[in-house]
Amino acid sequence: MNAGRGLPGYYRDRYVSWYSWFSRIYDPFVSLGLFLLNGGFGGERRLRELVIDRLDPSPGDKVIDICSGTGTLSLMMAERLSDSGEVAGVEISNYQLGIARRKPAPANLTFTRADAQHIPFDDAYFDRAVIFGALHEIPREVRRNILAQAYRVLKPGGRIVDLEHNRPARTWRAWFYQFLEWPTPEYSTYIDLLDNGLENEIAEAGFEVKKVEAVTAEFFQVVMAEKPR
Repeated sequence: MNAGRGLPGYYRDRYVSWYSWFSRIYDPFVSLGLFLLNGGFGGERRLRELVIDRLDPSPGDKVIDICSGTGTLSLMMAERLSDSGEVAGVEISNYQLGIARRKPAPANLTFTRADAQHIPFDDAYFDRAVIFGALHEIPREVRRNILAQAYRVLKPGGRIVDLEHNRPARTWRAWFYQFLEWPTPEYSTYIDLLDNGLENEIAEAGFEVKKVEAVTAEFFQVVMAEKPR
């Protein structure tokens, strides 16, 4: 697949080039950040496990990890399913995907390089879908396309869980987190997602939002939704 197909210049040029560098430090960066924000050692794993708990996959389920990055969450979900079912990670960045594919993986896990606006699976193929901290990095047009694809590939009654940045209620925290994002190329899309509302965008894609919760000192939000039957 052509990695640039259907992508605005921002997404194609800035996102892909950003991860050509950032992938080198992505895993330790995330681990350090969640060590600081989520209670010390094991903070990253606890947050990922919380997301998997909300997803609640059952043995034999087919699960898609959209914008799967370096594959850590995909691996954890495959382990949770105990070699049953199927976990598919979809990622556009060759650099992220290269790291994911070098990690030891169970037989029920595969990674595919694809633009998440054109997920290469059939309609209603998956029982569960997850997006972990990716939508704030990309423009609204692309977010809408990705959520539309998530809706398409989920079965009726299927569940989607999305973890994203949040705007804390406390002003000093909101300013502090905004300051942390300011130097990155994703700053403008991060602000746009907060202003437009993750819950709103998921609902606009056709999902029924079931639960929204702030986690990790309100830095993140977890939205759980379902595709109507």
